[in-house]
Amino acid sequence: MSEHTRWAGVAAAAATIAVMAAGCGNGSSSGSGSNSLASKTPSQIVAAAESAIKGATSYEISGSGTTSTGVTSFDLKVVNADISGSFVLNGATIAMVEVASNIYIKAPASFYTAAGASAAGAGLLGSAWVEIPASSSYASDFSSLSSITDLTSKLSSTTDTFTSDGTGNVDGQSVVFLKDATNGDVVAIATSGPAYPLQVKETGGSTAGTYDLSNWNSVATFTAPPNPVTLP
Repeated sequence: MSEHTRWAGVAAAAATIAVMAAGCGNGSSSGSGSNSLASKTPSQIVAAAESAIKGATSYEISGSGTTSTGVTSFDLKVVNADISGSFVLNGATIAMVEVASNIYIKAPASFYTAAGASAAGAGLLGSAWVEIPASSSYASDFSSLSSITDLTSKLSSTTDTFTSDGTGNVDGQSVVFLKDATNGDVVAIATSGPAYPLQVKETGGSTAGTYDLSNWNSVATFTAPPNPVTLP
């Protein structure tokens, strides 16, 4: 397997995470008091959620499920356009950081050997931080990862397919549910404080799982890992 194919596989995992995140998740909302969403139309609820998301500077997204690329779980912190966290791909836990458009990953040697790397190469890269500079040809493989911070685009693109699906509670917080008529996915949005999406449940096709958002506006900033191995 070529080196580019190996990195493309990781990029596919990143793309899957981006799609999951764009669907929204479960988290704590700041503020108190009803925001009257329960009486609004689906398009009004989506508009309120978009406004809340645009005002947020950070959050954490985590989840588990079934995907077509081998990703089974992930936990990522997002601060503005920077990302830090990890995901599990085909049984390997891969740590990743994106700072100023430069990507850094750290994976076990078994990840590289399974992808076709030599024993020497896997030994060199295994458990080390590997930098993929923004100027590298490999960086484009991760371009879809940026969509993880663009939750409003996903909401806007599906506004016309959402229908009301009642109210309830998610982790003790009052929510209104919206159901996507095209695929059956259900999104929960807070009905007190900012209208943050609180949970999404994907139910069919090649993906299924529950994904959560939390720590709105309370994730600490982070920096690039020190002394990474830089790809040529």
